[in-house]
Amino acid sequence: MDDTYRQIRERARELVLDLPEPDFYKKEADALLRSHRLYDDNEKLKKLISYLETELDEDFGHGLFHSKKVAIEAGAIVFVECRKEKRPQTDHIIFKAHCAGLLHDTMRKHKDHAEKGAAFAEDVLRFFEFPEDEIGEIVFAIECHEAFKTKETTCPSGPDAQLLSDALYDADKFRWGPDNFTHTVWDMVSYARIPLPLFMTHYPRALDGIARIKKTFRSDTGKLYGPGFIDIGLDVGQKLYEIIRTEFAPRLGGCTASHTTNP
Repeated sequence: MDDTYRQIRERARELVLDLPEPDFYKKEADALLRSHRLYDDNEKLKKLISYLETELDEDFGHGLFHSKKVAIEAGAIVFVECRKEKRPQTDHIIFKAHCAGLLHDTMRKHKDHAEKGAAFAEDVLRFFEFPEDEIGEIVFAIECHEAFKTKETTCPSGPDAQLLSDALYDADKFRWGPDNFTHTVWDMVSYARIPLPLFMTHYPRALDGIARIKKTFRSDTGKLYGPGFIDIGLDVGQKLYEIIRTEFAPRLGGCTASHTTNP
């Protein structure tokens, strides 16, 4: 990462520190703790993580750091939804959400990454001798996790498939909040070697895309907490846009147009 993007990232992290954390972390702390403990303690998951450490690239912003957060928060969403519906055997459903989260972005650098990632996940899960019905549920969730794309895929039978899909999608889209500006976007622009002036020409459209995510959350838990993540992300993004225009103006080559995101 070059010095300019490193400095901008640090300014973004300072902005996030000054804002309240998303309500999900405060109001569902017990669910997050349960999910985190199960994630850390499951031996089969440890083997999967060890395998994926060689497959996921942190330089693109969608590596193991991202996938672990998605996995744990997808597991927490599952816990909240199951508690509300009084569903039994919650821990194993959380485990499947962890697997989906860890595997969902293995092909993130590729076009049609959700479909290719699902195919890769299917091979990996068979290698680890997962039952076929569980493979189908996890693969379906991965196929359906991309925003703004309609899938023709039929949901597998079984009580957990749609829940896993919704939880994975929502946990992944939580990352479009503050995480986007503290981590993901800077790895992506550095990997692609995008010059700052070009980055800024795309910035307003990117903020509008983030705003559109607010209406796409799928689970009741995601619908309740997801917009809060997005609002914080937009707050950071808008403030950072003005910081870049003023503090980094000499490096922009005249790219100084203002922008306000419509929610």
